[in-house]
Amino acid sequence: MSENNRIALGIDIGGTKISMACVQNGEIISQILTYNTPKSAKGILETVLNGTEALVSEFAPTSIGIATAGAVNRENTKVISSTGNLPNGYSDINLKEEIEKKFNTKTLLENDANAAAYAEFKVGAAKGQMNTITITLGTGVGGGIIVDGKLLRGKSGAAAEVGHIPLSWEKKRQCTCGDWDCWEAYASGTGYAITAREMASKIPLEYRSEFLKDKNVDKLTTHDIISGIKQGDEFCIKIHEAWLEFVLMGLISLTNVFDPESIVLSGGMAKFIDFDDLNKKLDKRCNITKTRIMNASAGNNAGIIGAAMLAIEKFSES
Repeated sequence: MSENNRIALGIDIGGTKISMACVQNGEIISQILTYNTPKSAKGILETVLNGTEALVSEFAPTSIGIATAGAVNRENTKVISSTGNLPNGYSDINLKEEIEKKFNTKTLLENDANAAAYAEFKVGAAKGQMNTITITLGTGVGGGIIVDGKLLRGKSGAAAEVGHIPLSWEKKRQCTCGDWDCWEAYASGTGYAITAREMASKIPLEYRSEFLKDKNVDKLTTHDIISGIKQGDEFCIKIHEAWLEFVLMGLISLTNVFDPESIVLSGGMAKFIDFDDLNKKLDKRCNITKTRIMNASAGNNAGIIGAAMLAIEKFSES
């Protein structure tokens, strides 16, 4: 069977949900099964096995690819470090071994941001671009980097942790990783809300805009600010401009280091970006040839698609 005709099962494991579907030629061909992520490592394993059984029995995939939060080793066999939004003991589960033992189907694991980047490279916004970066702007900031058509994985498999590029030495804001002033702490949706609270707290009550006067500034959310922007509130517009500057700072660093053809932005926060404006600003502030900032097109299923395609390619070679 040619690589193009092979079917793979793609599984995306995140802190909030687990999704899975069968993929052929870069397209989802089955129903997408979605489950809330269990609160225990054992529960995650059981959920993955049960969902896999339902799809394997119907579509008989030749391989299985798992996109997971956390770092994965270079051999694509094991999660080597988990993230805070997954339960204790998750990295101790041998998903590959358990799945292969039960279904006799070759399985690989890949970091979810890497899988999403691969999907954008193969069938998404950056299709055919041999040097491209995908950045996920959501609760945190994740990334996957394609260099000469290959995922950049590093010596241990944990490369492209772009969210932890430091922006300052001042120790103003602690990141979820434990370090200070990482890009993620400012450019994520979480960072957006923190910036809003910090800036609002500095404005005396009598000088606050009508939009802010009925708000508890210590509990401002991203949605509050976006709502204020739609109403033309000047304070909210300033918050958004500050956030865009933080996003841009990371993009400038990545562009100058990797010289990519494109940087694809995905995740929930990407929808609040004016891409034409961001491209103009990047062009003015980079020292190398032009890089295009683009909106992702593989969507919420990029992890599923990318993991499945990586599995097809890896195991068609063996």
